[in-house]
Amino acid sequence: MGRTILCPHCKSTLNEDILKQRNSENVCLVCGGSLIVDSDSSIESPKEKTKWYYYDGGSATLTTTLYDDEEPLYIFEATDMKDAEQQLKEVLPNSPLVKNNSPDIVRCPRCRSTQIQMVPRKFSLLTGFATNRIDRVCVKCQKRF
Repeated sequence: MGRTILCPHCKSTLNEDILKQRNSENVCLVCGGSLIVDSDSSIESPKEKTKWYYYDGGSATLTTTLYDDEEPLYIFEATDMKDAEQQLKEVLPNSPLVKNNSPDIVRCPRCRSTQIQMVPRKFSLLTGFATNRIDRVCVKCQKRF
């Protein structure tokens, strides 16, 4: 029973006896890479490509393109969109891009503010008497919803 050899390129385990039968003692059967490892040469893992992601607060978008007339609020260096969203969540937890699944907090649909005031409706123009409805009004942007 021969020893097992680990390929440094594809991380496959190979039996030494099988390699001798195939006359490929120094070559991996899976990837074709050399099984001889020099102590001087180090195997480098492929570096992940990084992109720049820009967050614009007005339109609440996270994008990879930046135009000349735009000034982004935050700039992130990330490997993918998920990594950029994670960084955005750390910096700006109240961003509309960050999905907050807490139903207890009422937010304005326009500006995502949590400063909401309850205002009763006064009179209906059609019927002429008071209605029992109450509107929510954002204190920040005055949006009724």
